[in-house]
Amino acid sequence: MIKMMQRSVKLKLNLLLALWCCTTAVSGQVVPSGVENDLIDKLWDAVGGRENWQNARYFMFSCTGGQHSFAQGERKYLWDKQTGDCRFDGVTTDDESVIVLFNIETSEGTVYINNTKLGNPRTTSDIIGEITEEFNRDAQLLFLPTVLEGNQVSYHITGEKLIGSQRFTVVDVKNKHTSFDASIAGQLYVDSQTGRMHQWRPSDGTDGFYIGDYKAIGSGLLLPTRFTGSDTTASITYPIAAALTHIEGQKFSRP
Repeated sequence: MIKMMQRSVKLKLNLLLALWCCTTAVSGQVVPSGVENDLIDKLWDAVGGRENWQNARYFMFSCTGGQHSFAQGERKYLWDKQTGDCRFDGVTTDDESVIVLFNIETSEGTVYINNTKLGNPRTTSDIIGEITEEFNRDAQLLFLPTVLEGNQVSYHITGEKLIGSQRFTVVDVKNKHTSFDASIAGQLYVDSQTGRMHQWRPSDGTDGFYIGDYKAIGSGLLLPTRFTGSDTTASITYPIAAALTHIEGQKFSRP
């Protein structure tokens, strides 16, 4: 009788386990382990905290380097994280000054070449498309530490990697919709003691970056400002990076 009860209990437990596994597979979600949750908390702490990031709205940043087809030299952005409005100031490869006032979510906006509004709708649309791609590439690195935000992100610790004398935790991460309106996937090498990112390896096969020069940008936030690629022409630095409490509205509507 006791053996029969034991079999019954064991069968019920197996059924519950099978049901849990099936539910997890169907939902496509894996519950993070305690170790993973601790690491994620450290990642957020390393940049000033999730709450500070969520409360920050306006950002101003500039960057140099990287391989870009439309703009040359220093690229400057103002970005409203809440509305998606963005302003780009730069110089084209034809040595013309360009200002693009657009929205990263709708891809609508206005283009000014040498302070003259561009009247051709198709050319305007093409340039906004180019600048939106520029923004996505540049924002993706600067705001990489916030890649774990949102409800479309998945991550998993795959192991550890010894680089020199330092050991890093390797995290596979994928986010289909980041706060800067882009999809991103790859491997992060994280210092499990400090929570700071050391290396980024994109899943699309493009060159990865070593990450450094964390700087305070305001609003209690810290972000990395130097990304060094194996190909030096791909390296990117951010001379300006700031979280602002206020931006004049005309910055997004007038050149």
